[in-house]
Amino acid sequence: MTMIDTNTESSFKNRLAGGIVRYRYVILAVVVLVTVWSAFQIGRTNINYDLTKYLADDTMTKQALNIMNEEFGASEQLRLAFENREEQDIEQIIDRLKEMPEIAAVQFDPATDLKQQDGSTWCLLTLTLEDGDASAAVTTLREQFPDALVGGASAQKFDVQKSLGAEIPGIMLIAVGVIFAVLLLTSHAWLEPFLLLIVFAISILINMGTNFLFPDISFITFAVCAVLQLALSIDYAIMLLHTWNGFCDSGLSPREAMEKALARCFMRIASSAMTTAAGLLSLLFMSFTIGFDIGMVLSKGVLISMLGVFLMMPALTLLLKTPLRKTAHKPLHFSGEKLGKVIYRRRKPVAVLLIAVVLCGAYFSFRNEYSFTALDDSVETDTGRIAELFGASDPLVLLIPGEETDESYALQRALVQDMTDLKRADGWPLIRNITAMVTTGEAALKDYTPADVAEMTGMNEAVIKMFFTANGFGETVRAEKLLAAAETYFGGNEQVTAMKGQLSAAKEAFIGEKYHRMLLEPAFSATDGDFNACMDAVLGTVERHYGDTFYITGEAMSTYDIGTAFQSDLLKVNLITLFAILLIVILSFRSLILPALLVFVIEGAIWINMSINRIAGEPIFFISYLICLSIQMGATIDYGILISDQYRIFRSEGLPPAEALQKTLRAALPTVLTSGIIMITAGYIIGKRCSIYYISSIGLLLARGTLLSVILVLFLLPALLTLCDRWVCRRLRGEEDR
Repeated sequence: MTMIDTNTESSFKNRLAGGIVRYRYVILAVVVLVTVWSAFQIGRTNINYDLTKYLADDTMTKQALNIMNEEFGASEQLRLAFENREEQDIEQIIDRLKEMPEIAAVQFDPATDLKQQDGSTWCLLTLTLEDGDASAAVTTLREQFPDALVGGASAQKFDVQKSLGAEIPGIMLIAVGVIFAVLLLTSHAWLEPFLLLIVFAISILINMGTNFLFPDISFITFAVCAVLQLALSIDYAIMLLHTWNGFCDSGLSPREAMEKALARCFMRIASSAMTTAAGLLSLLFMSFTIGFDIGMVLSKGVLISMLGVFLMMPALTLLLKTPLRKTAHKPLHFSGEKLGKVIYRRRKPVAVLLIAVVLCGAYFSFRNEYSFTALDDSVETDTGRIAELFGASDPLVLLIPGEETDESYALQRALVQDMTDLKRADGWPLIRNITAMVTTGEAALKDYTPADVAEMTGMNEAVIKMFFTANGFGETVRAEKLLAAAETYFGGNEQVTAMKGQLSAAKEAFIGEKYHRMLLEPAFSATDGDFNACMDAVLGTVERHYGDTFYITGEAMSTYDIGTAFQSDLLKVNLITLFAILLIVILSFRSLILPALLVFVIEGAIWINMSINRIAGEPIFFISYLICLSIQMGATIDYGILISDQYRIFRSEGLPPAEALQKTLRAALPTVLTSGIIMITAGYIIGKRCSIYYISSIGLLLARGTLLSVILVLFLLPALLTLCDRWVCRRLRGEEDR
């Protein structure tokens, strides 16, 4: 595709631009109606705080959750910690908790659940919840025990929801304030920032209002979508406004200037939006489907912003043309010509040095380590404080096929013994505690002799022997069979009644229609360096006893599943992002060399960005990596497209490479720096102001990546354009104008 001539535009783009300008107020009225409608739809969007929902259906965790919900109902544990309570108080609290219908069991072991810290004695109670609303249980516990710490998965989700509600408005306010200040310095009129923010406020409202079309969106998407939509697409409006100002300065009327600016910017803005959307849409192919969630919402937002710039900006700009002219001022001066002169003179050493840095970045980035859960729990939350006192608790739920037979229980006991014998490399036990039918319900499963039954019931042993014979029992009988046959004989006996209650509770907790349930408390966490080896040992032990007929769920298992799928996700997102963007740029420029240069430059910035974590010895949170990979490639290649397009325009006008480069950087530097600073600022504010690790890590990685992209686009790309000028501009002359 040839570059745009400064004097002539294609007839199609002229007609389209003319139509938009001619019917601008009708279009604006329609947009206002859509905005009002969207504002009322925002409340219909459901926010999801459970990341396990995004696991693929064929993962161990998802299959185990489905089976457990079918056979046992939803089950969850909460941790309740009290400071400086007397033993009698603890007993009363346990009694109160047992009376609560939503609590199935309360565990307390003085040997492990009492800790001294800073002169205080802390007591830990572990609560197993019945099938029901765990979030409601958290609220109830915090109301009834206001001085207690309430931790656990549901408590953590509750705290995340509370944090988001408190932090997101502040993040948006600070981000908008900083962006407004940047726009004010780089604008041509004091009114321009207000115009731009109005356009994007409307675009963000429409995007948020149309999110109800999805069943729900994740809390991560909800937290970052508005700020990132603004940061990703603000350069579209800046590009159109700067072009309009240029045509106005050349003597055209505001309306004619807008038609020319629209025609000039169609390809640039559309290409930028398409590359950004392509990068985001690559997330749709992740097996961990939060990528689909984030990719759809943000790509929708980018496309809505693009349409907002094309459809709203002309009407609002022409409506405010007089105030814009009256508030005109000189923008902050960027010395693009001096930068272009320096880079052209030093183009070979600049290119060699930066290519070497890129290759080093590639070497280290390919050796990165990744984390699949939060690196630590914030001690500012109850869950984090309890973890600091008593250690993290990430229980695993093991589902094994079983029957109520001696053989089945013997196999379970063998598994429990082997699990208990598992050791870590340092010699410490791998599993801290196992709760199952053959442990908690062992008293109800043991074998009884006639003498045992006679002693328990106070009846004559000879009578008991006759009872055994009449029911076909041998010398001994398991308690559950004894109780089933003895209902009419010992129904009023207290010990028998107690055994029946214990057996019933144990069966309800551990025996389903097809599967038996075991609760494993691992002595390792997902952040440990030997986590994969620990999980392999657990899975291997169960597999030796039950083959492939078992299922495990829990945070550790979901982390293991995500880590297993990540390598394929990593490859898919990388390749799809790379080839989709490469194809779009090839179609835009109808060239192979220039797109290859652009992709190499931005991919180089990504390699350097990711390599910093490797050099620092810090793992990268996998969601942060995949999101930043797609956004950094899709969004910051826009800067390269702008510079390359402008360079080819000046070369097509007959300017030599040195002069073309100087004019290119003078024209493009304000847009690149303005957009880049906004993206860097938005990411940094998210990273520093948000206390939720999943979200803050995305912001910081994106801010750093954008900074590196801006540096390479302003230094490496111009050097490569001039060094490869004969190939970049080989077919430039003689091509038809776009």
